[in-house]
Amino acid sequence: MQRASAHPPRPSQQVKWHLERKGRYHVQCLPPYRRFRGNEMPWDHAGELDETTELVVKSTRSRKVVKLAAGQYGTPLELFVKRYNFKTWYGPYLRMARQSRAREEFELGWALMDAGIRTPRPVWLAEELRTPSRFSILATEAIPLAENVLQRWMRLSEESDRVDLVRAVGQFLYLLHQRGFYHDDCKAAHFLIRQESPSTPKEFFVIDLLGCGLHGRLTQLQRAKNLFQVMRHFYPPKGSTGFGPEHRELLLTAYGGSRQDAEKWSRWVDRIGRLKGKKY
Repeated sequence: MQRASAHPPRPSQQVKWHLERKGRYHVQCLPPYRRFRGNEMPWDHAGELDETTELVVKSTRSRKVVKLAAGQYGTPLELFVKRYNFKTWYGPYLRMARQSRAREEFELGWALMDAGIRTPRPVWLAEELRTPSRFSILATEAIPLAENVLQRWMRLSEESDRVDLVRAVGQFLYLLHQRGFYHDDCKAAHFLIRQESPSTPKEFFVIDLLGCGLHGRLTQLQRAKNLFQVMRHFYPPKGSTGFGPEHRELLLTAYGGSRQDAEKWSRWVDRIGRLKGKKY
């Protein structure tokens, strides 16, 4: 008789993948998304891409990100779709020994969910069949009625609500670090929360995972860098968001767990600031 596991199966162990070839791409997806045609989107035609998607979120030389409504290109739910490409002809050759960027983000997303960290679920991945490959595409499910931390901060009018939000951000970042997660671009815009949800750590989602990783144990420098990045986003080049020294102290105290630890992390954050010529 087989003994039942003391721990529930991880999210990545509960899914069955649909695999197929679509044109010049190899596709791995969850079965409900097998009819999604992300590889057929007019990625190289800006006008057509804008007309056939709900929103073009970002368009740079190295990646394009769009939002799709349910039904567009065969998706059953709202998606964010991202296509990675290389800016130079030699880029694909330099990356031949590594996974595609889309696969790195795809696998990290599932690893985070296995670690109990909330992130939009990666549901569809397409990688070029040729070697070296130039393009890779990733689709993640959109979080309905979500806003990022800075948007919530600007929306809140009561100081008590802002205090709850800042405290939750510090606690959430501590949780990420305790589980070994380091975010390469850790800013308030990359922490999402549903509009109707309270400002508590368990309600946050982390997004934009390229360059991030689960490292087991983080250095103090890595932790301080993420703290600096989060606070930097509350200080725009022009104007003010109302984020002051008292909010900085609150965030660091929530992260460190005590006033004494907050002072230690404040010194570390100041050290990062001096290296970058900024002080927050």
